Amino acid sequence: MSNTVIGSIIVRQTKSGDQLSFRFETDKALWQGYNSETGAIVPDWTVAANQPTITPKAFSARVGSDVSKIGNGTWSYNGTVITFNPSTGVSTNFNGAFSVNFSTDALTIVNNMASSTNQNNDLLTYNNNWDNGYAESAGGQMEIVIDKVGSTPYNGIVNLSTNTLNETNGVTSLTATAILMRGTTILSSGFTVKWYKRGSSTVLGTNTNLTIDRSMVSGKEIFYCEYYVDGVLQSVYYFAVYDMSDPAQIVFELKSSNDTTSPSSDVQYYVKLVKSGTGAQITAATFASAYYNSRRRAIIGGTSSLTTASGTGTLTVTYADGEAIDGTDGLKNGAIEAEIIANY
Repeated sequence: MSNTVIGSIIVRQTKSGDQLSFRFETDKALWQGYNSETGAIVPDWTVAANQPTITPKAFSARVGSDVSKIGNGTWSYNGTVITFNPSTGVSTNFNGAFSVNFSTDALTIVNNMASSTNQNNDLLTYNNNWDNGYAESAGGQMEIVIDKVGSTPYNGIVNLSTNTLNETNGVTSLTATAILMRGTTILSSGFTVKWYKRGSSTVLGTNTNLTIDRSMVSGKEIFYCEYYVDGVLQSVYYFAVYDMSDPAQIVFELKSSNDTTSPSSDVQYYVKLVKSGTGAQITAATFASAYYNSRRRAIIGGTSSLTTASGTGTLTVTYADGEAIDGTDGLKNGAIEAEIIANY
């Protein structure tokens, strides 16, 4: 299998070449259907067993593991900050629709988002500082998909026991459960399913439950489930699974004595692809590079470069590239972002 890993570093603004990879871990599909004819909502998130929980996580390439958050982060719903009761963790706005675990910042949706006045997708946003030896900021966004459903259309979703595998924590497999709804009725029979990994035509299973283990996931994989009624395809649902047990990460080790460019000094980094769980270097890797200025415009024909020997790259970012004038806006390039693409 050929795998690709992408990492980047900004010269003049970096701290020891660390990269934080942010992700959300979820236990249920963030989907609700609303039937405007009956007012029914499915799944009903006022029922504890149906309530989805979203847990923010940040992985440090330098540390080689997930890192702890610093204090409590900020959750926002459709652009408005969610405030929480400090004793109960229940949101004091949005009619108490959210509950937070202050120790992990995991957010549980405890009320229905779909309604007669809300039949569009919603957006949850999270941001916090993380302890990777510094106080680095990282966060992300996740959509709550809300669909209008009638009495007859079919909608399939997949609930996961977890979306992240981690051998260190003893999580070597997960269970994906296919659910098919007709309108707001959850069907217990009368349909069949086929499971696939994106990019492959191999059917992974035909039962409503699919076990996904580490052998099926390289870092991150997209899977999907097809739902059939009387042999006719009615719905498709896509979902991502992560393996944080031993993913490959690009790390940057400062080679030059300086980490900022100057008229007399360029900056050099060693570039390595390593297994994050063990720190072991993957030498059977090839690297490519691209360079961007402080406005995220590609630098074409610059003097910065990447050479490779025995699986280790040497990245050189030049002062000349930072001083060069961008032909698009007439400004100097400024800080240079070097993006490295590793294949192994």
